[in-house]
Amino acid sequence: MASGHRWNTVGDEFVALLMAEYQTGGDVHWPTVISATGCLCGEAALMANELRIPERGIVDSARIAKFVHDGEVKTRTLWGYATTIAKQAYGIDAEALPTYRNIVLQLGTQLQPMSFPALDVPLHLVPHETPMNAGPRLRKRIHEIAKDDGIQGNDTAFALATAMMKMIGSAQIIGIRDLTSLALQCCVAGSRFAPLVEEAAPLASGKVAIASSESTGPDSIGDQPQLPAAAALAEALANGAGGGFGKRA
Repeated sequence: MASGHRWNTVGDEFVALLMAEYQTGGDVHWPTVISATGCLCGEAALMANELRIPERGIVDSARIAKFVHDGEVKTRTLWGYATTIAKQAYGIDAEALPTYRNIVLQLGTQLQPMSFPALDVPLHLVPHETPMNAGPRLRKRIHEIAKDDGIQGNDTAFALATAMMKMIGSAQIIGIRDLTSLALQCCVAGSRFAPLVEEAAPLASGKVAIASSESTGPDSIGDQPQLPAAAALAEALANGAGGGFGKRA
């Protein structure tokens, strides 16, 4: 596995790619680009860990679940990596975020192209287009960047998670907790739905009222060994390093 420095470096390239792709009139709608990055991250995890992917529908794979969330060393999962950064850089506790299993259940409620992923977010954070469209639009270029930088498989997913958390830092005025929740939901969606071959309908619909922290139980990541990359990125984000990403007001 590549070092956290590589994830950070390649993550910056992914940020540049996604920011350029999702600009409209020089502006970027942060929920749209963050949700797209989350779906790409989950898709990269899916394609790196599961060979038997159906043409459409849900992928229920223990291997994917282990890498995304269920692995014994939680900080070596995508979920643990992202939530560690959210905690250390932005002060967001795991108890304030939806649980992995609740997200899985929520995503299973709406599967038609006009209605997935079924996001649970405030109205102002609803993406302007279906986040899953990021796959057919950008997966080839994501793969090319990763290959040129000498990373592949799970490292690509971690680099995309790094990009995702950097974007959240840039958009934190909108709401760190809600953006992190949006990103995690899209990451799980990308890992559990068969990748789109062609872009689906542009509108992302579904539930748009985020659950309060009291309505979902905690999803503790426990006293697991800290992944150095998460700690290093969290420190950099908290101190405003990395090209202005994550600087607190």
